[in-house]
Amino acid sequence: MSCLSGLFSKESKVLGGSNLRKLKNKKLTSTEFMQVWFHYDNDGNGYLEYTEFCQFMKDLFLKKDCAKITPKEVEKYTADMINVMDTHDVNQDGKFEMSELADYLKLEENFLDKIIKQKIITSKHVKDILSHYDSNESDTIEGPEMHAFVGDIARHLGLKLSLSVIQSGIDRVKEKVGTDTVGTTAIKILLAEESVKELQKSFTG
Repeated sequence: MSCLSGLFSKESKVLGGSNLRKLKNKKLTSTEFMQVWFHYDNDGNGYLEYTEFCQFMKDLFLKKDCAKITPKEVEKYTADMINVMDTHDVNQDGKFEMSELADYLKLEENFLDKIIKQKIITSKHVKDILSHYDSNESDTIEGPEMHAFVGDIARHLGLKLSLSVIQSGIDRVKEKVGTDTVGTTAIKILLAEESVKELQKSFTG
């Protein structure tokens, strides 16, 4: 089934369609990126397969329903998709890995870089972190927010973003603080120098 023939019946959701297009010309926070990622990685296998990637490209580039798209728009869309694949599918495997999509969408500067380098994690640091990652204002970091938080720790340590790396870090977080939903106390514990070193061991196996 081709990309164009197989996907235009799918409804755009939270970050699909026009909402995704609003993000195209700005740098994304890591939380926004993770929300996009989990919206399109429908089977949760850690990469966007062909059909998932096509849906992402459709929502990013096309502004109309399939029935209203002109042949010229289809041609441009196809060219855009091929260009993105050729430029950002680094290993040319026909799948988009998390790090490849992050490179394409352009993430903001890692929010945790400067904080992790501090000798002491202060209450203000923790408050700033919670404010940055807590997109739903629940006073905790959870779900895609947690993936963003742990992913930024991994990036700080020089690792490429991948679902398997992040999941290993989240597993370590659960062991350390007893939950994968963290608040102010847990954030301070997790960013202590010793904890970051423990997470690094988890990331690298």
